[in-house]
Amino acid sequence: MATPDSGRRTMRPTSVAVGVLGAAFGLGALFVATYYPGLPVVVWSLGGAGAAGLLFFVASERRVLGRVPGTRAARYGANSTAMTAAFLGILVVLNVLAVRHNEKWDATAEKAFTLSEQTRKVLRNLKREVAVTAFYQDGAEGRDTMRRLLQGYRDQSAQLKVSFVDPDKSPELARKYGIRAYGTTVFESGAQTSPVTEPTEEAVTNALVRVTRETRKTLYFLTGHDEHSIQDTQRTGYFKAKTALEGQGYATRELPVIPREGVPRDCDVLLVPGPLKPLLDSEIEAVRTFLSGGGRVLLMLEPGSTQGLDPVLSDWGVVLQGDQIIDAMSPLSGTSYLTLLLTRYVSHEITRDFRQPCVIPGARSVAKADPLPKGITFTPLVQTDPQSSWGETDPRSIAPLLKGEKTPEDLFDRKTDVPGPLTVIALFEKKEVFVAGAPKVNGQLLVAGDSDFADNAYFHFLGNGDLFQNLVNYLARDEDLLSIRPKDARPSPLTLTRAQGATLFYSTVVLGPLALALSGLAIWWKRKNL
Repeated sequence: MATPDSGRRTMRPTSVAVGVLGAAFGLGALFVATYYPGLPVVVWSLGGAGAAGLLFFVASERRVLGRVPGTRAARYGANSTAMTAAFLGILVVLNVLAVRHNEKWDATAEKAFTLSEQTRKVLRNLKREVAVTAFYQDGAEGRDTMRRLLQGYRDQSAQLKVSFVDPDKSPELARKYGIRAYGTTVFESGAQTSPVTEPTEEAVTNALVRVTRETRKTLYFLTGHDEHSIQDTQRTGYFKAKTALEGQGYATRELPVIPREGVPRDCDVLLVPGPLKPLLDSEIEAVRTFLSGGGRVLLMLEPGSTQGLDPVLSDWGVVLQGDQIIDAMSPLSGTSYLTLLLTRYVSHEITRDFRQPCVIPGARSVAKADPLPKGITFTPLVQTDPQSSWGETDPRSIAPLLKGEKTPEDLFDRKTDVPGPLTVIALFEKKEVFVAGAPKVNGQLLVAGDSDFADNAYFHFLGNGDLFQNLVNYLARDEDLLSIRPKDARPSPLTLTRAQGATLFYSTVVLGPLALALSGLAIWWKRKNL
């Protein structure tokens, strides 16, 4: 009796073994051709042996192979092969598109792997070639990080010429650039060089700015009236602000007292960061002369006093209400109602694309005269919330609020207090100034109702440092630096308002456990009564 398998012929082990060897030789030829193209004899030998083995297998098993296409297994195999080929074809097309169109997507919340807008702006404005030489040992820590970072820069600008050098293999080149430590990257453009020892975007971008600037601008900080000192590393100092500005290529100087001959001639921007003692009459006159001649001043005044600067404020139409801003909704958790969390920015070059909130630890409002002096324009930059903020004009009522004896609702007086929105930082510009027949020049005065937001304690908090540097960049006419600064590895704390903190506490600490306890009690009661 015939069985279903009668008449069927199986493949012979010898021919199968020869076919497998032929396939192995063929793969070997492909491998050698790919990775060792200088061995054509080996490639042709392996390829010939592989082709002979496969031909022997096909010739020996032609009858068995001829019956394969009609079997069910063959049909299933053909379908699987077609699907696999289609999948591989899609992968090939995607890879070709990826090579021709180098696009990247950063899925992190803070865009940690994307170059900042400031960096892209600096790269777009590069006018000359910059040679970048990174001195790293082969396989050293940080080499791959710097390579990936610089590749992102090269993708944005063809002006960067990057090379990696092992200082142990090229000691002459290392001596030429004065390399004393591994992991140093030198940026060079023209006669200017700038070394970098950290593989961070902030360090690289600042180095680019330094080597491509034609001149170095000078910033003077007035310090003789108990202002914040740029040499002070304690929490109230401006050392971090000084470091950030020097990283952008500025020269910073302290000016204890403005001399009788006036503001120094090399001063590009004069900063008055929170004076606690009155300025001398000669100093006030020097500031007025500097501004009227087209100078640029950043004036930061704490609540309570103008320190004798009223003549300057009057010339420019600046009105300080003599108030203390209170916001009933924005205080951060654990702070007083005097600490402002500001997110309201008026559209301007200084605040364009600015989305980060700023923390102002106590401020006064800045307003304009009505009418403004001839030729003066007023632009508010940073404002408080229009619904929950006001300027408290009675300082005696603030103490009961801070002690918890009064609520914000009890404190607001519609007759005497100044309702929101209130301007915290404002720009006053003189569009037409003529001095001794000289051509048109512009004077600019930036007035801030607080100076603590840029001290060491707050400079790196949220957007404070970026805002301060934007103010200085605008006055220094460095428009290419007006943006959000490169991100670093500092932690980003969760910042909650008092209302948000209370909501989070009650929903997670009180309501969640209470709901779980009530559910357990209900289940126990139901089972008990079964």
